[in-house]
Amino acid sequence: MQKKLIALAVAGLAALPAFAQSNVTIYGLVDMGYKWTGDNIDDRVANRSGIDSGMSAGSRIGFKGTEDLGNGLKAGFVLEQGILTDTGASSQGGRTFGRQSYVSLSGGFGTVALGRQYPAGYLLTATVDPFGSGTAGQYNSVYLTEYRWDNSVTYVSPTWSGFSVAASFTMNANYANESAGNRGAGDVGDIRAWSIVPQYSNGPFFVGLNLEEMRAKSTGAFDGERIRVYDLAGTYDFGVAKLAASYGLRRASAADFSPDTAAVDGKDTKQWFVGVTVPVSTAGTVRASYVHRKTEVAAGGADAKASQWALGYEHALSKRTSLYAVYADINNNRAARESTLFSSIGDAIAGGTVNGDGYQSGANLGVIHRF
Repeated sequence: MQKKLIALAVAGLAALPAFAQSNVTIYGLVDMGYKWTGDNIDDRVANRSGIDSGMSAGSRIGFKGTEDLGNGLKAGFVLEQGILTDTGASSQGGRTFGRQSYVSLSGGFGTVALGRQYPAGYLLTATVDPFGSGTAGQYNSVYLTEYRWDNSVTYVSPTWSGFSVAASFTMNANYANESAGNRGAGDVGDIRAWSIVPQYSNGPFFVGLNLEEMRAKSTGAFDGERIRVYDLAGTYDFGVAKLAASYGLRRASAADFSPDTAAVDGKDTKQWFVGVTVPVSTAGTVRASYVHRKTEVAAGGADAKASQWALGYEHALSKRTSLYAVYADINNNRAARESTLFSSIGDAIAGGTVNGDGYQSGANLGVIHRF
């Protein structure tokens, strides 16, 4: 009898080949530290001090896995939840897996993924930024960009002699499912968007070009209006220092209605940043950057201008744990301060101008642990 039960158990396991060929990984990071912000746009507001989460990188827990389907084809998934470590609450507006959630197929053709993802254009500029789109020094406190797209399809090609292409498309990037008739209510409604990034990497040299368009499909003011984005970004690693730069143009037919930028008072934008990463020891790295943006005010008048300089240091205690210290300062001209086009100190979980609370200078001192 016992032998029969063992045989049945073995037969049952043989009937589940997917489990034998797949693997699931739990990963994440915890980022906590001290944050000071000051010099508010509103001179009635004093500075702020706090013990905050996600300053260098948003604290998170994630699940990812792959399954070998044979003949070079693999299935995969990522489910990633943002966490506010200081309170234990979830980030990304309370979404369970608001950071990323997608399923993918990959093979000799490349990778195709469907779900909530970073658009290809954001991955280009965030990778080039010396601060990696994190801490008070992040480029996107000033530089306008999109962060995550819902309902998106992403394609990443194989690499041919250093060349590759990444592309993203969505029928509605605006934090919701596609509406009935693909024409949502309100001023913006559904946002149909695409981003294509051809890029080239060869040894110490990397360069990429983001070509992007967003079109509003709505019953309101921006129906049929569009935003076109062009970003050229790259790095060169000399060994003793890694230089980075990006130049971007945003062309809006009416106004910059993107919910990620909160720049609806603006129309066309020119923006750029330069930066450097310098290893100063086997464990220590210095980072610095300067970012500038000029945006045409849609209602007319002087252009809104904002600039930021940032300086930081990171010290690795191990491969998974680091200490960091960063200071950044933003200067907004009068046209920026008197509109929604001002820039303020953000962090890794609050996208720059969207949630900077009006503070124009800030410092971070924290610890990040990855697992």
